Amino acid sequence: MSVDLIIPTLNEIDGIKNIMPKINQDWVDRILVVDGGSTDGTVEEAKRLGYEVILQKGKGHGAAFLTGINATDSEYILLWSPDGNHEIEEIPKLIEKIKEGYDQVLISRFAKNSINEDAGYLDTFGNKMFSFITNCFFGGHWTDSLNESRIISRKALMEIKEDIEKSKMSSTQQMSIRGLKRKQKICEISGNERPRIGGERKMKPIPVGAALSGQIINEFVFWKK
Repeated sequence: MSVDLIIPTLNEIDGIKNIMPKINQDWVDRILVVDGGSTDGTVEEAKRLGYEVILQKGKGHGAAFLTGINATDSEYILLWSPDGNHEIEEIPKLIEKIKEGYDQVLISRFAKNSINEDAGYLDTFGNKMFSFITNCFFGGHWTDSLNESRIISRKALMEIKEDIEKSKMSSTQQMSIRGLKRKQKICEISGNERPRIGGERKMKPIPVGAALSGQIINEFVFWKK
C-alpha cells in the first residue's frame, strides 16, 4: 500500500523546525507540505529541510487538503499538522490500523483515556457537543468528529471530495459526516492533544461553531450521499 502524508501549514515555522525532523520518512511514501500563504519563513524552512512544498489553491483548511489530494496519487492519504497538538506516534498507528480494511481512521483527542493539554472548557464542550449531534443525526459513534489527524483511502476520498472543495475549517467534520452517510468503515484510535508549539491558533470559536452548526443542518436537510 502507498501512503502520502499531507502537512497543511500557515505560519508554522516553529513546528517545521522542531517537529518535522522527528518524523521517520520511511513511514510514508511521500511527505507534502501544503502552505496557505505563510509569512514567517515556514516555506523557506521546510524547503531548507528538504521537504516538498506546494502552495494551496484557495483559502481555508479544506482548500489545503484538496490541493494535497490533487497533487498525490497514493492509495491512502494521511492528514497531520506540525503545530504540536498531534503526537508523532500517531502517524504509524494510523497506517497500521487502516491496514485492517478501514476507509477512515481518526485519532480521538476526547476518548476515555485521552490526555488533552490544549483545549479549554469551551473547546472541549464544543467538540463533544458537535460529535454528539453528528452521531445522533447520522448514526455514528464518534468521540471526536472534528480532529484533522486521520488517514483515509483515496477511494473513500473520491466519494466525498466534492464536498471537501466547499469546506474551510469545517472540512474535517464534513469528512466524518459524509463517511457515515456513505456507510464507510470508520475507526477511532485513542490519542492525546499536546500544547501548541508557536504560531497562532487558527480556530475562532464563534465563527467556526456557527459554520459547524450550519453544516450539520445542511447535510441533514439535503441528504445527499
